[in-house]
Amino acid sequence: MKNIQPLNYDIIKNEWQLLIDNTNNATHQILISLSDEEIKQLVNAYYQYMLLDEQAKLFLNTAQVEERLSLSMGKWLRKVLGSSREDLSELITHQREVGQVHARIGLPIDLVARGARKLKHDLFQLLLNKQHISAEEINDAVFFSGMAIDAAIEVMTIAYTPSHQKMMHDQEHFRLLTVYDDVSVERERQVGALKNWENQFIYNIATELPFEERVLLGDSEFGLWFSHKGQHIFRQPELIKKIELLMQKIDRLITTEFAAQTPEPLHRIQLLRLLRQDVEQLSMILSSIFEDLVKSENGKDPMTKLLTRRFIPTIMRREIALSVSSGKPFTVALLDVDHFKKINDNYGHSVGDNTLKSIAVWLHEHTRSSDYVFRYGGEEFMMLLVETNLSQGEILMERLRNFISSQLIEVDVNTSFQVTISAGLVEFDNHPDYQRLINKADKMLYEAKHNGRNRVVSYFI
Repeated sequence: MKNIQPLNYDIIKNEWQLLIDNTNNATHQILISLSDEEIKQLVNAYYQYMLLDEQAKLFLNTAQVEERLSLSMGKWLRKVLGSSREDLSELITHQREVGQVHARIGLPIDLVARGARKLKHDLFQLLLNKQHISAEEINDAVFFSGMAIDAAIEVMTIAYTPSHQKMMHDQEHFRLLTVYDDVSVERERQVGALKNWENQFIYNIATELPFEERVLLGDSEFGLWFSHKGQHIFRQPELIKKIELLMQKIDRLITTEFAAQTPEPLHRIQLLRLLRQDVEQLSMILSSIFEDLVKSENGKDPMTKLLTRRFIPTIMRREIALSVSSGKPFTVALLDVDHFKKINDNYGHSVGDNTLKSIAVWLHEHTRSSDYVFRYGGEEFMMLLVETNLSQGEILMERLRNFISSQLIEVDVNTSFQVTISAGLVEFDNHPDYQRLINKADKMLYEAKHNGRNRVVSYFI
């Protein structure tokens, strides 16, 4: 496979160059001389067309188009149409990078092909309206532009395919992966979270707590866990659907029947019985679904038992889709153990390993079951905090930083030391490429380390 792909790129480059050489200068000039306004017109029509598609809306939105994508799309189109004056090797390299980004964000290849078809159609219409261009010149320009766009899309597709296949493989593996050391422990934890919510709700009803202070099941600790983790690692879609419907039914019962100011006592008892029946049914389904959960340790870091970075693309893509559809934020943090090399040098690698294990435990203890913690590499960790904005993330990270700095790592009965962390924090900004978000967090982490370590630095737009 490694030998085939470069050969394909060379074939496309040679054929593209031949296309350029066999096209007369007048045709090249027609395409190169398209005004900025005409390029903008093509790009705007392209995005208006794409945003009519429900599938495309998962990857595009109006804010993104206005702020980022329109400008980059205009540059791309001008370079492809004006490829006669471009460095073809650099142009092809850029198409490869674009294809890899498409794979990273999970953009279906058929949407890319459809968009290219729209561009070619609109370019033809635009050239038809130029009265000073002959029919033969229009034909030549349409032929060249169509072939050049097709060549660019072909390069993207070659780069897209292996990345997409790997993504699908990792996604399937993650679906089978339990992110817990002990399934039975996690089952009890989530069944307990469900029961705790029920007991708290009944207590709130009994004490006539104001309606607006009651927590819906979907917003509870269990609800967040199920939305962001549970339903994506369980294998039985029909049982997942039953849980979703029961949760919706329970929350609908709360927001309608329990919304009354002072329901009659008998009626209130009947409502509580209905709620308890639904919760018990949900608990039974949850227990049975855990029983069938396939446990696999592959994909976990053997030292810390955290997820490895292998599953970051799968999880990030899903959280981006959830955030875009729900409008709820999430925050990413990259953490680094300060002066970790000195720990290894002064106390040995076994103490360094124990330090990483301890920090992994503390990270897990200070996050909700719906959040994600990864061993990013070496002494770096990554956290994905669901339904958390930047301000909330800062509070959590500062609390975590202070906690870690107050703990002691024991070397032996007579020796111990303290450890600190630096962190970079960024909130999801609605861009579909998760790597941009991680890069921003990494930039903030660098600033935290550069400015003295033992601090949290946030990315502000």
